[in-house]
Amino acid sequence: MATEMRNSGIDVVGDMVAWGAHFCLFYETKDDLLDTLTSYCRSGLERGEYCMWIVAEPLTIEEARAALKNVVPDVDRHLADSRLELAPARDWFLKGGTFDGKSLTQDWYDKLARVSARGYPGMRVTGDTTWLSKKDWTHFCDYEDGLNEVIGNQRLAVLCTYPLSQCGAPQVLDVVRTHQFVLARRHGSWDVVETATLKQAKAEIKVLNEELEQRVVERTSELMKASEALREAETELAHVNRVTAMGQLAASIVHETMQPISAAVTNAHAALRSLSADPPDLGDVREALDRIVKAGSRASDVIGRLRALSKKAPPLKDNVAINEAVLDVIALTRGEVVKNGISLRTDFAEGLPRVQADRVQVQQVILNLIMNAVDAMIDVHGRPRELLVGTERDATGGVVVRVTDSGSGLSSESFDRVFEAFYTTKPRGMGMGLSICRTIVEAHGGRIWASRTAGPGATLQFALPAA
Repeated sequence: MATEMRNSGIDVVGDMVAWGAHFCLFYETKDDLLDTLTSYCRSGLERGEYCMWIVAEPLTIEEARAALKNVVPDVDRHLADSRLELAPARDWFLKGGTFDGKSLTQDWYDKLARVSARGYPGMRVTGDTTWLSKKDWTHFCDYEDGLNEVIGNQRLAVLCTYPLSQCGAPQVLDVVRTHQFVLARRHGSWDVVETATLKQAKAEIKVLNEELEQRVVERTSELMKASEALREAETELAHVNRVTAMGQLAASIVHETMQPISAAVTNAHAALRSLSADPPDLGDVREALDRIVKAGSRASDVIGRLRALSKKAPPLKDNVAINEAVLDVIALTRGEVVKNGISLRTDFAEGLPRVQADRVQVQQVILNLIMNAVDAMIDVHGRPRELLVGTERDATGGVVVRVTDSGSGLSSESFDRVFEAFYTTKPRGMGMGLSICRTIVEAHGGRIWASRTAGPGATLQFALPAA
């Protein structure tokens, strides 16, 4: 059933009428009746609905049309276009001279089917009951009660009107029982009476809303826990990826640290020899000690970079100078680049803005891109193995880091899928490195993509917004 709310056009009700509404009006004067029903029909016409006004004596079709014309100037056009119908009550309710509720219910079904077939969003109806005789009252109440089932499943809203002058207490109680809610208008003043059914429905809705709110709170809590667990899993996965990369670089890193350590040992022996001379050569000793300090600093830098990348810590965003971050990663991968006979060039733009980022995570992306480029060139023979790492300013004011290799390049399928999880072009690859890179970059508000180069190979690059 459609449940969207409709504007009734009646001030005291406003937007509180939904499809399936079956409500009634007790009125005292003809002016009260006309004022209410013309507003009700005008609202329906303004919303493209089909409107049917079943007019009963002493009101005439001509009076109803004239009253409508005062609030809907083009009422004649609506009548001509069959968007509005003014029907005599006796022709609709007393076909053949008698009231037949069962037949009338079927007529409503047929009418609504025809209206729906013509494309109307729904149908609003109003009808007066001055034609109703005492002998038909009980049958009519049964019909009204059954009409709730008809209306409740259709795009139909029905306003029934009853003159107060013809209704005693028993009749009022019957009307209240068979409608969802009751309006009373006496000389321009309004009263609204909620029926027991409506009150029960409101109470049930209140309980359902409270249950829904509680479920939303519980579900939100579950989602927050799941989101936190996902962030922890992503952090853990990123850490595993970094440690794996460190393992691949282990031999090169050992070589990088052994070189300055060996140099320090050699210079220490030279210093000892100079001190053993007679007299000691203090100038040579000073130079040897200076070289030892520099070698120790080199080894310390390598170890510091290694510790920074391998540590397990929650993301911490800071203002990062991108060129410095790239140089640190190049220093760690230099041994691997040299070991594989690769020529490394850098092309750094000057004056780049800093980026608000987690330095370790950004360096992990750079590390993965460089290691992928190295892997892409291991099987290259007969042409130079060249690696270009560069930075530039993005068109939006951020920074771009690009890594270009001269390897075998990427297929059309690989360009589209290279950042998907578990997709890999390596025989022994897991397909997680570039997927993790994308997660990191997008979490920083950036983007990462692959592009073809003029020659062999491919370029992988990412952009980050300026701090």
